[in-house]
Amino acid sequence: MKKILVIGANGFLGKTILRISKESGNIYQDFKFIAADIDNINIPPEIPFYYIDITKSEDSLKKIENISPDVILLTAAMTDVDACEIEKDLATKVNTEGPKNIIKACKKTNSKLLFISTDFIFDGKKEKGAYKETDLPNPLSHYGKTKYEAELAILHSELDFLICRIAVLYGWNKEKLNFITWILSKLKQEEEISIVTTQINSPTYVINLSKILLELIKKDAQGIYHTAGDCVLNRYEIALICAEIFNYNKTLIKPIKYFKQRAIRPKNGGLNREKLKRLIGNELKIFNLNDGLIHMRENLKE
Repeated sequence: MKKILVIGANGFLGKTILRISKESGNIYQDFKFIAADIDNINIPPEIPFYYIDITKSEDSLKKIENISPDVILLTAAMTDVDACEIEKDLATKVNTEGPKNIIKACKKTNSKLLFISTDFIFDGKKEKGAYKETDLPNPLSHYGKTKYEAELAILHSELDFLICRIAVLYGWNKEKLNFITWILSKLKQEEEISIVTTQINSPTYVINLSKILLELIKKDAQGIYHTAGDCVLNRYEIALICAEIFNYNKTLIKPIKYFKQRAIRPKNGGLNREKLKRLIGNELKIFNLNDGLIHMRENLKE
């Protein structure tokens, strides 16, 4: 059996991966999942759990050596982009130094590292089309810089690795709102919202992403892959599709060109998925926003 250590198991993506693996019956019967995080919150009792803080190098190394995983799926990160701009030292500690500590552990245990990265590593100045894996990163925000620094450390580590870049992760989440659930909650309450037309992204449905990541592990994929949703939309278009799928009032959504935020956002954060499609073929559909929202609408209690 392949031992997969999910670090950040309490997070939105980490807990979804564990749930999907449990609900999928025999599909992942060759995988043994182990959870790790700084707290044990709602981790299924049948899944072994370790307290691992990636910013604590020696402790992380000791515990990971004890587990000796085949794959480390690193989802733990500081993802609040504006908070990263305010608490730069903490963001660097978690998003850059933390992964470097995990790289050291991977070298000791000969584990493969699957690292979750972001569209924010790009400056968004590409005029035509979405960003490919071969495009040169140039992050604008501190968050983007910390994630890119981690990518570079992995690229130069000589590890067996997989870097998966995602964008605007969404889906039902009891712990906190994401961009999509924020839109849906406002529209449900019939509140007016102002959404920018000048930020372009490829929103990524957390359930679909979890299945794609597990498929990439099964295929022993290596290198860098864009694993975002199969669409490129500006944020205003995203909001309109939310209203359409959930039958909310579109006139509540007001287009604006600028919204003041502490961190600079890339204007074009669209991610090209062609490399991913070539690898997984027809085995697994990459959801566009409509697919994800329809699934959410049909599974309201998740």
